[in-house]
Amino acid sequence: MKKVLFIIAVISACSMQVFAQKDAKAKEILDLSSQKYAEAGAISASFTMNIKDEKAKTTYSFDGHIQMKGNKFHFSTPDIDSWFDGKTQWVYQKESEEVNITEPSEEEVQMINPSFIFDMFRKGSNYKFIGEKKDIKQRNVYEIELTPSNKKGEIQKITVQINKEDYMPVMFTIFYKNNLQNIIYINSYKTKQTLPDSNFVFDKKKFPDVEIIDLR
Repeated sequence: MKKVLFIIAVISACSMQVFAQKDAKAKEILDLSSQKYAEAGAISASFTMNIKDEKAKTTYSFDGHIQMKGNKFHFSTPDIDSWFDGKTQWVYQKESEEVNITEPSEEEVQMINPSFIFDMFRKGSNYKFIGEKKDIKQRNVYEIELTPSNKKGEIQKITVQINKEDYMPVMFTIFYKNNLQNIIYINSYKTKQTLPDSNFVFDKKKFPDVEIIDLR
């Protein structure tokens, strides 16, 4: 599970300075972004993930794809496929041809699903408007920094870039206390997709030779 959390923190935030007050500009943007995300319905997106280890001075990069509908998701990377139907998660490790079945906690699901940014925002985190800029795809974005209220968690802070055109999140940088960084670029996305619930459940018929390990 740790490997999965570091790979997609899907879908997905705290600097040494603690902000005493919440930023009105940041709140306005986050409110709009949260609303637009809720209205987007089922989403399909491609992403690039960079995992940086500041201590070891190494970076691991890969591309992936994710589908999301409500609290359900399916993501695929070169190493892993994972399905979550709202209760059960299947993680297919391609190299070992194993599928681990778990029932993850709410916290674990939030760290994988990008909507956790808005959950953290609503639960009283501190947030600060950093400014306006262009992202790596030359899209005009707002940048906001979020500091989690829970200081006991693994996350130190998150910066999020939000597309000025439609208020959808397009980049996350997650800073962990162990000097790791997850940088997630949303390369493209489609909203209001028609995605059947079967997309979020592991289909053994498609993987007849894998070993299934039930950890529930």
